[in-house]
This record gives sequence, C-alpha cells and structure tokens, in this order.
Amino acid sequence: MNEATLELANFRKDLKLNDPRLIEPAREFPGDATVVMQTIFPNVIVQQQSNTLAMRQMVTRGPHAFDLNWTFFGFKDDTPELRQRRIRQANLMGPAGLVSVDDSEVLALSQEGAQVFPDTDAVLEMGGRSTADTDHMVTEAGVRAFYKHYIEVMGFSHAG
Repeated sequence: MNEATLELANFRKDLKLNDPRLIEPAREFPGDATVVMQTIFPNVIVQQQSNTLAMRQMVTRGPHAFDLNWTFFGFKDDTPELRQRRIRQANLMGPAGLVSVDDSEVLALSQEGAQVFPDTDAVLEMGGRSTADTDHMVTEAGVRAFYKHYIEVMGFSHAG
C-alpha cells in the first residue's frame, strides 16, 4: 500500500475471491506481463488482461450518445481449457465486467459534464495537466499525454 492507495476508501487487503480461477493466468507469451493495452487513437483499445484478448471501441452517436463495444477473441488452436479460461476471465471486462463496469459510467458522466454549456467547446481535465511518470498506477497522466499528442497530430488548437 502506498500514498495513492491510502486515498482509496474501499481498499481492503483482506478481500478474496471465492473462485480465484477468475484471475489465475496461464502463461501464453514470453515475459511477465499479464496486462497490456494498446490505444489506437482516438477511440480503440486492444488489450490483453490475463488470458483475455479483447478490443474496446467507443463509437460516438452524436453529441448526446455513444456506444461502447467489446469484442473478445482467441486463437483457432486454443485448447478447450484455454478457451474456457478466456471466457471465464472475460467476466472481468465488457459492459458488466467486474473490472470495467465503470468504463461506460465514467464516459457517460464525462459526456453529461461536457453538455452543461452546449454553445461552447468543453475541456475535461482529470487531476491536472502533468504528464510526468509516477511510481503508481492511480493517475491519468498517460491519458493526458496521449491526448496532448493527439491534439498536436490532428492540428487542433490547444489553449494552455
């Protein structure tokens, strides 16, 4: 536990799953990483979390609506055991996932916040403007760095 996790009101060291198979990965690839995400801007993420392979895509449906699509996949030569593990672990992601159920909610709340002043552009800042590295993962610095680069690449004006 560090300073960042101390701020999490619901952090419990004694919390345990009744069925730990949900988060037990089987090594498929070289290395130790079991969580890898690649953002393909501005709205697609390809990810590996444990043995779940997925793509998450946000599709805007106008100024007041969006869809958050999930596609899960495996390989043709997956063993039945690995296929079952992928399906079990897929319960962590998706629209009702134990880990990502809040993704849709956060996007909806952000969209609602941006609609307060409909005749202007909206900028939503998440905890500041810094893109500096941190020694923990409780940060939005990576997201800010991504969008800073996206704004530059797309040639959008940027105040501040």
